[in-house]
Amino acid sequence: MHLCACPFSRARLILHREALALRPVGHTDWSMSLNNLAKQLSSRFDHRGNDEDLDQAIALQREVLALRPVGHANRSMSLNNLANLLSSRFQHRGNDEDLDQTIALYRDA
Repeated sequence: MHLCACPFSRARLILHREALALRPVGHTDWSMSLNNLAKQLSSRFDHRGNDEDLDQAIALQREVLALRPVGHANRSMSLNNLANLLSSRFQHRGNDEDLDQTIALYRDA
């Protein structure tokens, strides 16, 4: 499979989905795989503007955050990642609830 140098390539998304499928729920790297897939979907949204990609990325980052409780070494990063995505969605759609959640997440980070 040829990997395009662009971060939003279809092949990269397929590989991240396959990596996620190979790790059972509860695997120590499950949250990392979810995070990586969310990043790729976010990159594709930035390039193509497909709302579904952004919504999926947000849903995945919510899952990541749920797997990283208070005290987890990567919780702050997860809070920021989710806040960034919600901020993008607010800028794209203008939903005040997204902005409110963004502010709360940045405060928690």
